[in-house]
Amino acid sequence: MPESPHDPVSDPTVAAFFALHDNLARQGPGSDATTRHLLFLAGPPAPRPRVLDIGCGPGRSSLVLAQAGAEVTAADWSTDSPSAEARAFWDQVYPLRIREHNIAAAHAAGYAVAALHPLPDRDWFEEYYTPLSQRAHAADLAVPGMREAVAATLQEITMRREHGADYQYTGYVLHPQKDKETNPTMAPSWTTRPENAGDVAAIRDINLAAFPSPHEADLVEALRADPQAWLPSLSWLAETPGGDLAGYALLTRCHVGDSPALALGPCAVKPEHQRQGSGSAAIRAALQAAREQGENLVLVLGHAEYYPRFGFTPASGYGIRPPFDVEDKYMMALAFNPEQPVPSGVIRYPAAFGV
Repeated sequence: MPESPHDPVSDPTVAAFFALHDNLARQGPGSDATTRHLLFLAGPPAPRPRVLDIGCGPGRSSLVLAQAGAEVTAADWSTDSPSAEARAFWDQVYPLRIREHNIAAAHAAGYAVAALHPLPDRDWFEEYYTPLSQRAHAADLAVPGMREAVAATLQEITMRREHGADYQYTGYVLHPQKDKETNPTMAPSWTTRPENAGDVAAIRDINLAAFPSPHEADLVEALRADPQAWLPSLSWLAETPGGDLAGYALLTRCHVGDSPALALGPCAVKPEHQRQGSGSAAIRAALQAAREQGENLVLVLGHAEYYPRFGFTPASGYGIRPPFDVEDKYMMALAFNPEQPVPSGVIRYPAAFGV
């Protein structure tokens, strides 16, 4: 059958563009790690979860999502005022919206945004642009339309390298807003990220505001000063769409006997943001970061009604016990991979804990 003149693939440049992407693992930025992180942020899946993967490409993320459940959509922009070059380039393809517009669209459709996760740069280059660039440089420019397709592809990659701070992909975790008509006030949308050098004072302020004494704030600083305990990539924050820091979660090195493990805490939320999900978002992000770094065992001493939502169970079930007397249900453990050996014995906390 002859092709329709309106079939975009009949355009040699478009056909060449598809050829460049043919059989690549990904058709856009992303990674399995990011997909798993978004799924983790979504919380425990329903018994028979329904999954919506918008713009699935070759289905790489769908394969990961099919193992459990989440409702995820992706969108762009990381600044209200991107460079003229970046805006002009992308406006040729599709109009882009700032984060607040995407959140508003989700709310208008009846969803609350439970969490957000901007894709890291490695999702652009390691997972997508590097293999695509290799394909482009090896392409046969004699193929009709290929020269134009390669030029456009390399221009896009160069745009990301030179103006990557102006736009991004963001994963949105959405939940149906069941009480929208009776409660039109939507829950805040939290962005999670590891701390940076400029966050130290703000983290102390969060802990001072959340607790009746400075003990927890001082504990964080003492742990930060202990190179045997402090793991810089496992100190996580949750912030509002406007960039205000609201929640905090910390994982530091401890041991069960002589085997390494992690201790969760302090975890803190500013009073004005409590009971809105920022603490859970920070904890989930910290736990997922630990999982991705190859950690397997996390311990927490805390509310027996709160921490099981993250997968914690009584530590005694693993033969783990604290070096002090406490009711069994309050000392909990989480093994990311229960098939790996989990050490048993007495927990050895960093000296800063004073136990």
